Amino acid sequence: MKHSRRNMSGDTTGYVCPRDGTNLVPPSASERSAYIRNGIHHCDTCSGMLLNADAAASSFCSEKLQEMHEGFVEEGTPDDIDCPFCESQMKVRSFSFRRLDGSLTEPIEIDGCPSCSSFWLDADELHRLSPPSNGSSDAKVEANALAVVLEILLQLPVVFV
Repeated sequence: MKHSRRNMSGDTTGYVCPRDGTNLVPPSASERSAYIRNGIHHCDTCSGMLLNADAAASSFCSEKLQEMHEGFVEEGTPDDIDCPFCESQMKVRSFSFRRLDGSLTEPIEIDGCPSCSSFWLDADELHRLSPPSNGSSDAKVEANALAVVLEILLQLPVVFV
């Protein structure tokens, strides 16, 4: 199901979840500094996360997202969602992150925009790397926990698989 930048109330001032069309919570409205540092918009319904290199306050995160973006310009499989930032059709690719011991994490699929440096991460992809342990069914609590996992992953080298 495709969703555009028009949110549920009909205006175009915010971004919407590319999976369920609900309004995304902007980084500035988050309770976690990780969202602000990394420019993470998140969905309180599905726990998905939208990242954009230009929205990241952290120059390290911005550079990492630009590096990841290069992997979507020429490569990747067209996806069925539009980029919430620029409305281009997103692509999907598998990534791993290189741990300090040289081993790779389990690959996860990331939706990336070939036009701008935006990425959509479904909560279930991050769960493969760090399953939820709080037993909560509250998407907001889960999204906060996944933001910490994502922040740690962004510190590791990215490997296209």
